[in-house]
Amino acid sequence: MEILLIGLLMISGLTLGALGSALFNVPRVVGYILAGMLFAPDFLGGLLGAATTEWTRPVVAVTLGVIAYLIGGAVTASQLRQLGWTIVTATLGKVSGSFVAVLVGFTLLGTTVADVPGWTFTLLLAAIATTTAPAAIVAIIHQYRARGPLTTALLGMVALDDMLALVIFSLVLAAIDSAGFTSAIPAVIWEIIAAIGFGAAGAYAIERAARYLPEQELKLVALLGGIILLTGLAETWHFSPLLAAMTLGFSVRMFAGAHSEPLFRPLEQLQEVVFVLFFTLAGLHFAPAVVLSHAGLIVLYFLLRAGGQIIGAMVGARLAGAPRVISHNVGLIMLPQGGVAIGMALMLTSVPSLGDSALLIVNIVTATTLLTETLGAMATRFGLARAGELSQSAEASEKSKEAT
Repeated sequence: MEILLIGLLMISGLTLGALGSALFNVPRVVGYILAGMLFAPDFLGGLLGAATTEWTRPVVAVTLGVIAYLIGGAVTASQLRQLGWTIVTATLGKVSGSFVAVLVGFTLLGTTVADVPGWTFTLLLAAIATTTAPAAIVAIIHQYRARGPLTTALLGMVALDDMLALVIFSLVLAAIDSAGFTSAIPAVIWEIIAAIGFGAAGAYAIERAARYLPEQELKLVALLGGIILLTGLAETWHFSPLLAAMTLGFSVRMFAGAHSEPLFRPLEQLQEVVFVLFFTLAGLHFAPAVVLSHAGLIVLYFLLRAGGQIIGAMVGARLAGAPRVISHNVGLIMLPQGGVAIGMALMLTSVPSLGDSALLIVNIVTATTLLTETLGAMATRFGLARAGELSQSAEASEKSKEAT
């Protein structure tokens, strides 16, 4: 049944994505998500016998690993040196802005859910608010062939952003689980160091092995195998698969130097397939009952996170002396939130102190994620267009579609 559903998701995702791009000039990822929502368990998926979404986790993990690898390879060491402080301060501003806005906003409003203590609920949402969806951002950059200083800074920020979000969430989770912040520090250090270490080691192995694999098809097998193996190791040994895959891509680019392109081109040719799979499977998590019963919380969370990160990123970028094209657009562009946030939310189900309330938080975060993936994707396109970094050929193609 799952194989049939995947086929239907890919065809319907392709159809809605292409129609949405042609008729309404919205990013294709919006259509992919809507297609997934149509086949959610409460809709067509239930009729097809797919009552749960548990089976999607391995596919989502692998597709997110491929996307993270391409993100890591999209930024070179020289680009990071050139935009270093801009990336660091803008990311710190974006992360702290979203965290503080959600924390203060929900605290002042006294918002609570079910039997979850107020501070617990607020801290969890504030920590999850710091994450960004690399998949949506990269998909839009790929679709519109965006190039420029903002795009370069954006790719560097996505990598740093999710690393900081991982640290914040781990500390908050440890405190809620009654272990305290201090006991969480070794685990956080392990997650980061292990991810960077295994990612760099895997990159060295892939780069050396690729020298004996002249065919692109064989390089593709090596790359996919390496990413899947690294993702599996991350889940088994409890370090960040996203950070590990980003490190893998960055290190491959660094080790291979001028000869690195053949180690990215095979996966770049599969990018759209990966995007269709990832976003349609994300749409499967749509739960209408949760959206209707907690619509106010979802909208409030979205607005607080958006306002906090836009202002925070702008202030951070301005402190580094970044040009206006970066400071006034980067927070808006990073609105999408996806697999990383859902993954963090799913970790709450293993926290004894939360009990059954963890499932409610997971559903709220999932519903909010669908909102940020759709509206956020359009905000990303708008920000890149306002910065003048969309490819002229891509824009001309979109306009010609509108004319016809």
